[in-house]
Amino acid sequence: MTIPMKLRGKAAAMIDREQLRAALARMETSLAETRRNLALAERALSDRAEAETIGRRPKARYYHRRMSRWTGADEVEYRRVLDGFLLVSGPDMDRLRLRIERQEAAIEALRRKYGVNAQRPGCFDW
Repeated sequence: MTIPMKLRGKAAAMIDREQLRAALARMETSLAETRRNLALAERALSDRAEAETIGRRPKARYYHRRMSRWTGADEVEYRRVLDGFLLVSGPDMDRLRLRIERQEAAIEALRRKYGVNAQRPGCFDW
């Protein structure tokens, strides 16, 4: 069970509702920012892999505008490029995922300890 740094000295005594509300709000804000950073990093990797694939596989012919110019071979190349990028940046992404898990566990532990039944803020779709 992880208790925020500001509350560790007061762990033996109950904190009042206002301090608890402020601590939970800070923790939820931090969690939302970490989730946003992970989503941005994943999106950047995907965009970079797509741009790299387009650069590596030039198109030989022009198709009607309603037809997709992205072929199965392009998808295979995209996956290969993305896997290469994930090998390099995978540990950083894993650290962010673990941080999210720790933050969620800390929030749940604090809510359980003080009996907070209010619904948690919704997750944002970045």
